[in-house]
Amino acid sequence: GEVSYTGPMSDVMLTMDDEGIESSSAKRRKTGGDALCDHAREVDVGITEYVSNAVGFSGIIKQRYSDFVVNEINTDCVVIHLTDTNSADEDNKPAIQYDLLTAADRQKLEELAKDDSSSNSVEIKVSEDKAVRTRLHLLIRKDFPLLESSTAATDGDQKVILVQRRKSPQQRYGRGWWPSGRGDFTHFVLYKENKDTVDTVGLLAKLLNVKASSFTYAGNKDRRAVTVQRMSVYRVMADKLSQLNRSLMNMRVGNFSYQKEPLRLGQLWGNRFSIVLRNVVGDHECIDRSLQLVKDVGFINYFGMQRFGTHSVPTYEVGKALLHSNWVAAIDIILSPKANESADVGLARQLWAENKDAKKTLEKMPKRCTLERQLLKGLQKHGIRDACNALNFIPRNSRIMYVHSYQSLLWNMVVSRRIQTYGLNPVVGDLVIKTGNLFTDNDKTVTFITKHFSDSPTIDPVKKKVEKEAEVELLTEETVNSHTIHDIVMPLPGFDVKFPGYEAASWYKEILAADNLTLQMLNHRVK
Repeated sequence: GEVSYTGPMSDVMLTMDDEGIESSSAKRRKTGGDALCDHAREVDVGITEYVSNAVGFSGIIKQRYSDFVVNEINTDCVVIHLTDTNSADEDNKPAIQYDLLTAADRQKLEELAKDDSSSNSVEIKVSEDKAVRTRLHLLIRKDFPLLESSTAATDGDQKVILVQRRKSPQQRYGRGWWPSGRGDFTHFVLYKENKDTVDTVGLLAKLLNVKASSFTYAGNKDRRAVTVQRMSVYRVMADKLSQLNRSLMNMRVGNFSYQKEPLRLGQLWGNRFSIVLRNVVGDHECIDRSLQLVKDVGFINYFGMQRFGTHSVPTYEVGKALLHSNWVAAIDIILSPKANESADVGLARQLWAENKDAKKTLEKMPKRCTLERQLLKGLQKHGIRDACNALNFIPRNSRIMYVHSYQSLLWNMVVSRRIQTYGLNPVVGDLVIKTGNLFTDNDKTVTFITKHFSDSPTIDPVKKKVEKEAEVELLTEETVNSHTIHDIVMPLPGFDVKFPGYEAASWYKEILAADNLTLQMLNHRVK
């Protein structure tokens, strides 16, 4: 059968199956079987409670990637779809002659743009015609934003265009021909099938000859799925993005617009999931009852398993290392050998584990491993002694997601403890949204909508409008009976958040203390 769900945050997953739809890991948890597992199990990430005692049924989720369809919901509660792949460019742009660059010169420029550490330059012989040189400068600026060009003369007075990498972050992008009245960020919709978000960004960056850090997005989407989400990129023309559709496989980009601000992590209302369950085992009455419970009662809004990564070492372990400022440990966790990876990736990881040689490991690391390769490039430039700056080669969204993963682990554990302690009814001290119900009448999400209620730097703030909507208040003896469990929210842990009136803050502190952390340490000076 197919189950559709519109959820308030990006990590609501049916894998919790708390009304009786059980994933294979949930089955193991209940029966106690298969203690040895290559991946984190639901019980390992705090997912332990159910909202009913239904017998449930079993089935396979994500047997095919097309069985799991995710559409992002923006902050205006609009479900995102890719509807138009045409360019949004309407301004009059100077005519660009693409045949001005020979194939050999273009290859040299591509190699120069890809080499982060290069101090080399490329000389292109040109005629005395200034108009031709101007058009060539324009072409280089358009196709190679990381490079800068200037006109020079050789000893024999032969005019050449000298092309070099930009020397500083401030020079990284020249305005060049970019219109002064246009927003610096191109927003677009990305449709992808069976692809990791970070790897997809790496591919787009490579094809556009820009750095992966030029892209921002509201959140990672599942790899084994069909997903639709918004992205933004700094000063890349919409027509250039649109042209990628000719060569992209299982990916499309479109719905372009120019904006003054980039998208930021967390800048979404949620995701809409369409899920197909296969090989369902159970009698029809049990299945119908369980699905009706999902529809009528809902489920606990845990952060799902994809928040914690797909490897045998969960992403929250990297997050813990980062919060401890243990940069070397974080690097080792990211690059260490993982279970059930392909042989070529495993070989590269083993090389790092044995020799800690960034250059040799980079040579062996497959190009599809975008994040690992970016980190290795950072290590090649800065060395393990400057591990903090090496980590900065990983796109900021990805670095933040490691810390978010750890916060999400804590959130799951505290929500489970709240249900174990007080059950599924509102109690005095619970938190509710103060300014009204943010969610639609069709939303049956049971308890604890994941929201962020402060400007804690550990999470990029969403638009101020949304933060004001998310103002919360404590339930009192006078107000507790006017709310249901569907109204209750729980904040992500941070150094400056409003906690429920009962012992939730001490629960967070207790879990953090076991990892030698404090709430104040979540306000990390390094981002």
